This record gives sequence, structure tokens and C-alpha cells, in this order.
Amino acid sequence: MAKKKENIIKTEHFGIQRKIVANMTTESWQNIPHVTYTYEPDVTEFMEQYKLLNKDVDKENKVTVNTLMLKVIVEGLKACPAMNAHIEFDRKYVRGAIHTLSEINISMPMVLPTGEMMTINLHNFESKNLDEMVAYIKDVNRRMEKTDLNEVMFDVSMDNTLTGLKEGKLSQTINRIIGSKTGKHKVKTLKGKAKREYEAIPETDRLTKHDIEQGSITISNIGSVYREQRGAAALIEIIPPQVTAIAIGAVQDKPVVIVNENDEKEIAIRQILPLTIVFDHRALDFGDIVPFIKKLDEIFEEPEVMFDWKTEKPISQDEINEIKGQRIERETKLEESKKREKEKREAQRDAQKAAAKADKAQQEAQKALKEAEERSEKAESELAQAMKKVELKALKEAEKAEEEAIQAEEKAEREIKKLKQEASLKVEKLKAEAQEKSQKEAEKLRAEIAEKTDKMLREAEKKRKDALEKKEKALKDAEKAKKEALEKAQKESDKAKQDVEKAKAQAQQLLQKAKEAQEKANNI
Repeated sequence: MAKKKENIIKTEHFGIQRKIVANMTTESWQNIPHVTYTYEPDVTEFMEQYKLLNKDVDKENKVTVNTLMLKVIVEGLKACPAMNAHIEFDRKYVRGAIHTLSEINISMPMVLPTGEMMTINLHNFESKNLDEMVAYIKDVNRRMEKTDLNEVMFDVSMDNTLTGLKEGKLSQTINRIIGSKTGKHKVKTLKGKAKREYEAIPETDRLTKHDIEQGSITISNIGSVYREQRGAAALIEIIPPQVTAIAIGAVQDKPVVIVNENDEKEIAIRQILPLTIVFDHRALDFGDIVPFIKKLDEIFEEPEVMFDWKTEKPISQDEINEIKGQRIERETKLEESKKREKEKREAQRDAQKAAAKADKAQQEAQKALKEAEERSEKAESELAQAMKKVELKALKEAEKAEEEAIQAEEKAEREIKKLKQEASLKVEKLKAEAQEKSQKEAEKLRAEIAEKTDKMLREAEKKRKDALEKKEKALKDAEKAKKEALEKAQKESDKAKQDVEKAKAQAQQLLQKAKEAQEKANNI
């Protein structure tokens, strides 16, 4: 649905600068898979050294943060050449090539005196020191004042159009000509006398298409646009065929987690400079940009290197060495303090471990003592039960032997009585027969009966004696079993007491070690 005309407060058709930007960025987002990474180095020490870099330097020749960061990034690109490259890729046939470039030509958006933005190609920065970079940018600003943005960009646009025509992009060429030369979207350029006067300006005094042609990498300093900003670029476009773009933010005070001299983490206010690194995933992976980040880490950790980037050093080499020495001394003291604190913590941990071990040993000793006491009580209980069992068994066996002896005696008496009865009956019978037999035979019979009676009595006495011996043997066996049970219980009890004493000694040793470790920790 079309917007009502009365709601539009202003309509501004694309000029050539906006057309070029719109065309290039659209191509970028359509064709390039972007990967972005925000790098946030601590530049507190770096900014302190930067102040000395401009010592006694006049305003026009001072090194800006922008120029210094360009030098830092160039040093990073030297360590990571893969980021300074162009890519060719044919999606239809899935063919590609990456061209790593020897020259570091930085495409950098800069504000013209008119307020318009133009991307300038800063050529051959790989071979320039800080003074040469300052002079180069100063000369670009000088030539900007006499540069007509439309003219120089139109030259670049026509050059790109002709290049496209040579590559067979006829339809694109025709469309561009129609878009720039017809209707209300027509690009306005100088004509007649104005054009001749402009072209009469020496190219050494104005910017040409050489100054705004495609570079090898784009670096945009968004921090210079608004220094009080409190953020960072999340993503910027990569201009094809480049494979990398970097956005420099503004130096900001931020709370940062640091490790103090006691090796403890704490919050501190530090100066942070966010850098947004964007790369083409067709050409690079994150691992490929790590050398770049490491190089920047080295520079920010040893910022005195910036003095070596100038032809004439603002301070003497002795002062630089002193500054470096002071930084190294601070770092050394901090590391020594951290080391001492670490040793102290380790000693305390050792003491705590020893104390814990001693507590554990003491608990184990108490447990062993309890187990020994339980074993002793169990042994005594088993002894009492064994003794009771042996005594009961011996008593039963004695009672049984005594009962058997009594029964044998009673049996013998019964048999004697029976024999006497039988003998009496036989005697009576014989009396009747004695009349017929001689006195001699009667005596003989009485002797036989007496002999049998004595034999039976002896056998009964022997059985009674055997029963008594069996009873005495049972009592002796019971006494021996009782003695063996007592000796076994005594050994078990002695062993349990020895285990308890051993556990107590071990616990005492561990307690002593814990005490010594604690004293060591307190002395560090």
C-alpha cells in the first residue's frame, strides 16, 4: 500500500555515492557468508604510551588514534596474510580461488569537508612507518578539499561499467547507463567550463579514481564518528572481492575481571577498545584469523613497540627502556606475588588435606577401636557360650557314665541275685539228689557255684570301674576344651587391643603432619 504523500517530509534520490554504496553492499549481503567476531583488548597501558608518542609534536603532525590503530592492524595483517586477500568464486560450477596480496591497500571511509562520506584507498601501508602514514593521510585530507565527489566517483563507476562490458555483462552495463543518465535518478556531473576548470587542477592536488579504487581490506573507524559511544559494531559488510572487514570502535571505560597481586579475581575499571573482525567464510575459518589476534595481543601487552614505528622517537631510547623496565618490573612483582599467594594457598590446601586425612584416620581409629571392642565382647561371649557348652556336654557325659555304672552295678546285682536263686534251687534239688550222690560231688558243685558268683562280681566291678574312668576322662576333656577356648579368646582380645593401639598411633602421626602443614602455611 502506497504511503500518503502528505506523510513524506523529504524525498532525496540516490546520488552517485549512495548508488555505489547501495550496489556494493547489496552484492556483499547477497553473495558473501559473513562471520563476525568482536575482539575487546585491554588498551589501558597502550593509551598511556600513546600519550607519550605525541610528546612535543605540533597538532598537525600528531599521530591520531585512528592512524595508530591502522598501524597496529597492518602489523596484525603481516602476521596473518590470509586476511589480506581477494576471492574469486563461481557458485554455478563451485569453482574458486583465493589471491593473497603482498600490498596492504586499506579501503577506509573518510568524511569530506562537505560532510559526505568517501571510501579512500590508502595504498602500500605495509611499507610505511607511523610518520609516513600521518603524512599520507594528511595529504589525502589536503587533496579532499579540491575534490568533486561526483566527478571522481563517476570516473570509478564508468571504469567499473567498462570492466563489466569487457567481461560480457552487457545487460548490466545498459541498465547502469540508463539508471545514471536518465530521469530524476540521473547523476549530475560537471560540464563545460566547470568541468574544464576541475580537470585543470593537477592530480597531485585532488583525489582521483586511483585513490578510491578497491583496496585489499576495508577498515572503518566508527569510533571517530562518535567517541562517547558505549557499544561496538555487531556486523559490517565485506566489499567483494575482499575477504575481511574491520570496524574500530571507541576507547571505553569498562568493568573488567582482572587477577590482582593476591591472585584473586576482582572487578577493575579498564580502557577497552572493541574491534569487530568480519571475514568471508568461503575464504577463512576462525582458526585462520588467530595469528592476527595473537599479534595484536602482543602489541597491547608490550605497547612500547609503538615508539619503534616512528622515524624520530618523541622520547629517548633510555626513557623507552625505562618505561619498558618499569612495566616488566610491575609484571614481575605481580607474578612473584601471585606465586607466593599460590604457594600459600597450596600449603593451606595441603594442611587442610592433612587435617582431613588426620580426621579420617582418627575416625578410622575410633571405628577400629569400636570394632575391636565389639570383637572382644563377641569373643568373650563366644567363650562363655563355648565354656557353657563344654561344661554342659561334660556334665551330660559324666551323668551318662555314672548312670551306666549304676545300671551295670544294678544289673550285676540282679544277675547275682538270680544266680543265687538259681543256685539255691539247684542246691535244694541237689539235696534231694545228695542222698544218692556222694558228699564229694556236692562240695564240687558248691565250688563251681561260688566260682561263677565271684566271676560275675568281678565283671560287675570292672564295668563300674570303666564307667568311673569314662566319667573322669569326660571331665578332663571338658577342662581341656575350656582351657583352649580361654586361650583363643585371650589371643583374639590381645589382637583387637593391638589393632586399636596401632590405629591410635597412625591417627596421632597424621594429626602431627596436619599440624606441621598448618604451621608451614602460616609461615609463608
